[in-house]
Amino acid sequence: MKKRHAIFDLDGTLIDAYNSIYKTIDFICEKLNIKKIEYERIKRAVGGGDKKLIQNLFGEKYFEIAHTLYRENYLKFLKNNVKLLPGAIEILNEFKNKNLKISVATNRSKFCLSQLLNEGNIRDYFDNILCSDDVKNLKPDPEIILKLLEKTNSKKEETFYVGDMDIDYQTGKNAGVDTYIVLTGSCKKNDFAIYKNPLIFDNLLQLKKFLIENMLI
Repeated sequence: MKKRHAIFDLDGTLIDAYNSIYKTIDFICEKLNIKKIEYERIKRAVGGGDKKLIQNLFGEKYFEIAHTLYRENYLKFLKNNVKLLPGAIEILNEFKNKNLKISVATNRSKFCLSQLLNEGNIRDYFDNILCSDDVKNLKPDPEIILKLLEKTNSKKEETFYVGDMDIDYQTGKNAGVDTYIVLTGSCKKNDFAIYKNPLIFDNLLQLKKFLIENMLI
């Protein structure tokens, strides 16, 4: 069946804003006078929303002050620190040209979402955007995708979800939609070894080729 609705995760899928997060965490560590946290650990911790990120990196002891510092300072580190991932514009243009609905399902919060999309200059591509503030349960709970299906009046079989992490794979499967993973973010291919035949691509250009060759769009 031809697909009519594409849902994207943001971080690690369409955009690379890891450096902005790393710089903010570095700033917090300096303020709290604690040991700096390595970039790769921070990158692996991204994806569950900023509260979970701070919880994972700083624990209960520093959570309140660290989360406050994050919310107060992240936007300044976000400025000029967003890059589009390879194939992002190409696949978005392809979907627009084929009149697909394009949505975003992200665990990001509203406090930074508009600036994030503006920094990447991709806001106008999306018909619908839902974030952590719009749902009770964050990914991998399927609530955010199910809400987008309802909002767009889309059938599951004509919808697919694109992400970069294991929680994205779980989210899509929990929602009952075809799910594609690109290895441009936090996870490696072996992180998906526990799943049965996941569809994994090196980047968005490979995914675009797959969708076209299999006449899915």
